[in-house]
This record gives sequence, C-alpha cells and structure tokens, in this order.
Amino acid sequence: MASSPFDTIVAPITGNQPAAVAWVRLSGPDSWEIASKVFTNWPHTPESHRAVFGTYRHGDSGLALAFEEHHSYTGEEAVELSIHGSTASSRSLVELCLAEGARHADPGEFTLRAFLNGRIDLTQAEAVRDTVEARTETQLRAANLNRKGVLRRSVAQIRQDVLRILAMVEASVDFSEEIGELDHDAASLALAETIAQIDSLLRTADSGRILRKGYRVAIVGPPNAGKSSLLNALLGEDRSIVTEIPGTTRDYVEEQVELAGLPIVLIDTAGLRDTDDRVESIGIQRTCAIAANADVVWYLFDASVGWTPDDQAAIDRFDRPVHVLANKSDLANAEYGWPISALTRMGFERLFDSLSDLLDCDSGQPLINFRHQPLLLQARKSLSECLSSVSSYAPDDLLSVLLTDAAQHLGAITGETASPDMIERIFHDFCIGK
Repeated sequence: MASSPFDTIVAPITGNQPAAVAWVRLSGPDSWEIASKVFTNWPHTPESHRAVFGTYRHGDSGLALAFEEHHSYTGEEAVELSIHGSTASSRSLVELCLAEGARHADPGEFTLRAFLNGRIDLTQAEAVRDTVEARTETQLRAANLNRKGVLRRSVAQIRQDVLRILAMVEASVDFSEEIGELDHDAASLALAETIAQIDSLLRTADSGRILRKGYRVAIVGPPNAGKSSLLNALLGEDRSIVTEIPGTTRDYVEEQVELAGLPIVLIDTAGLRDTDDRVESIGIQRTCAIAANADVVWYLFDASVGWTPDDQAAIDRFDRPVHVLANKSDLANAEYGWPISALTRMGFERLFDSLSDLLDCDSGQPLINFRHQPLLLQARKSLSECLSSVSSYAPDDLLSVLLTDAAQHLGAITGETASPDMIERIFHDFCIGK
C-alpha cells in the first residue's frame, strides 16, 4: 500500500537499543485512539502536553505524553510513549500500534510532516538532522541557530526585499500614469543592499563546510620529524606506527578528532624525501596530493636537526596555508616555526588556539550548507544582472524576469518554491524516527 500523508505513523524516536529508556512516537489523526488501545491507563479526556504514567498491553510500563493537533512536533495529533529501552519492549510496542492501524514511519517522515504542516522550513529541517548528527559543541551550537530559524529569517528577509523591488517595478509598468516611471536610483540602492546581504551569507560557506565535514589538516614533513607521534598524541591513542626507521609511513592515515570544539580531520602522511623505494615514492606523491587539497598544512620538522634548505623548498611547493611546527623543541631550542613537542604536548595550546579562530558560531550568524550556496549564487547573479539593467535603463519587463528568478531561488532555500525532487533529496538521508 502506498504511503499517505494522512496515515497515522509510528516509530521509535530514541537511539540504539538496549538502553535504560526508549520513546515511541505516534503521529496522525488516529494517534490518541491507538494510544488508548495499547496504553491501559489512557485518560478519558487527554490533556495536551501532560504526561500520564501507566502500563502497556505487552506488560511494560512508562509515560504517555499527548499532543493536540497544531501543538506537536509534526503539527498533527500525536503521542509519545516511554518504555524501558530493551529491543523486545520497543519492538512489541511498535507491533501493537501497527496492529491497531498505524504504519511504520518512513525515514525522516516526522520531520517531513512538520515541514508540510508549516511547523518548520527546509533550513530548520536540515538543522534537525545536523543537531542529531552533531559530534562537537560547535556543531551543536550552529545547528541550534538554524533549528531556531535564524537562517530562515535571514533568507526570508532577503526574499521579501527582492519581492518589494519587484513590486516597485511592476507598479511602474501597470500604473506609470499614476505613480510615474521607476525610480532607478532607489531601485539601484535597494538592489545593492540586497546583494550585500546575500554576500554576507555566502561568506559563511567555507565555515559551514568545515563545520559539517571537518577542517582538513595535512601533517607533512621529512621522515622521523614526529608526524605520526603528533597524530597519536592528538588522538590519544597509537593510531600510526612510530619507529626510528625513516620511511615507516608509506601511505596516509586519516582520522577525525574534536579539537578546540571543532571537527578536525588529521592526515598523517609519508615523509618527504628523495627515495628509490617505489612504494615509498607513491606514498610521497600522495602526500603532495593530500596537502594540495587540505585546508591547512602543518609542516613538521625536527628542531634538534634544525631548519634546512630542503624544508624551505618543501613548503614553497604548497599553495595552502602552512604552519611550520618545530617538533622535539623539548630537546632543542627552535630557531624557526612554532615550538612544540609531540612527547610532552608542549605548544599544543597554540595549535588549538589557531583552530578555534577558524569559526565563530557564537556571533549569531547562521552558516549555510552545500545546498544553499548555489541557490544564493544564482539569486545573486540575477540581482547583479538586474542592477546592471537598471543602470542602463533596460526594459522593465526584463527587470521583472530577473527579480522573479532571484525570488524563486531564494524561496527554494526555505521551501516556498522548492521542487518535490529537492524536498525528497533533503529527507532521503534522514534516519527512521526523525
């Protein structure tokens, strides 16, 4: 049977089992009726947002929390049922609900219904997923901003400004005899201000990418500089092999870790040197390719050996930001670079400070994601063309087309003009129960 948005759906909404407690959610027009059949102490007159303790038909006990239509997560009549978090108890309760007429919720269907019922927009739906997947405090803060609607309000304001300019243009066409021709100076000023607002959001694209995918740090340098030791020290475990034999690392080792509250992808690479070893040479080639695609290169050298012309030649080849780290500075004074020690963790605070400066998620500025960026770029392109057309006194109908296009792309970010395919792609990767 095909899924219907009018079905009553059910699914666990808590994480992996077994656990101390689990919650199962019913949402849809028959939620309260089904709850009354599986929960023996269901009240004759349920009160929204009031929890009731009781037992279930399968023998477990817990709380039933009713939500009236328009006041639940999905905007529908809903019930959230708590039970002990064993796999058997959770499965039994879901099966009872299914037997009374509910169906299994599709992945992301609760949040999809919240969007379709106007409880949230698409940016908030994406933020729900980001909140669930957050691994660091910084990711959580950024997700919370968008979940609370900060990005939605920013985009909606820009779109409203575009529609206001469009209304000016259309009024000058339809009522030119009454209100006169378009005020080109006022339109140009409004367009320039709107473009500046879009640019402000676009500047957050790199921060948004880093926050979601991790800031990629390539640890490079000559053999035996301590690259693998540094990786292990930052991870708190022996992830890379460490020996006194040069060229031990033949391939790269990539690990994600939280540093300074940020998701950081650390990549330990093969030591840079001239070698006749074919396998080691391949590893060195990969080192150069990894460094070329990293967000930053940490170039590590041995402070007890000192800075050499080979080190300078190595960093000159990178077109990425490079931080030179003088490892083993507990054994010798570093005359160049940042003094650190992978053994004693000396200088690590400076490394962490350099990472914490990357993002400022406490400023209240929302961060856009990979879906928003091309839509904002297309809206900006249309508005820039419109600004040029206003300056050259192009026909007003051309201005209307460009402004309508910009509004269309901005509306796709929040959902007003999003296509069904776009909406399906957004919710496709949601987990069951969200």
